[in-house]
Amino acid sequence: MRFRESISLRDNGTVASDPEEAKAAAFRLKHDFGKAIRWSAPAAREQDPDALRRRLSRDLLETRVGPDGRARSAVEVYETWLSREGSLFASQAGPSARLVRMSGAIDTIRRVLPRLPELGWEELVALDEASLLLQQETRALWLEAVAAHPDDSAP
Repeated sequence: MRFRESISLRDNGTVASDPEEAKAAAFRLKHDFGKAIRWSAPAAREQDPDALRRRLSRDLLETRVGPDGRARSAVEVYETWLSREGSLFASQAGPSARLVRMSGAIDTIRRVLPRLPELGWEELVALDEASLLLQQETRALWLEAVAAHPDDSAP
C-alpha cells in the first residue's frame, strides 16, 4: 500500500488531530519500526557481503514478532502503522515530507528484498541505506511531534 492510498482511504478532509495521539504514534513508529530495522546493525557497515546480507535478512524480514508469534517484515510493520496512524501526519497540502521519504525507502525495500539472496554489493548497500534513512526519519518525526507540542507539565 502506498502512502497516498492509505491517506485517501481514511482522509475525511481537515481534521484536527490530538497532539498527544500524534506524539504517541510517532513514538511507536520510532520504537517498533525505526529501532527494529537496524537492531543488529554495527556502528560501521559490514564489509563482507554475506554478513551484510544475513543482517539485512534478520532486520528487514523479521523486523517484529507479533502476538501470534509470526515475524513481520519491515514492509508489513510500516504499512500497518501507516494505515492506522499515518493520517495523523498529513495536512491539506498532503502527506508530511518525512512520510513521503519513508514511503520511498519502503518502496525500495519492497522491490529489492525478495531478491536478497542474489543481490550484489551495491544493491546490499542501497538496502542498508534505505533502512538507515528509515531509522533517521522515524526518530526525526518523533522529535518534531514532541517539539510541536511540548508537554505542558514540563517546567
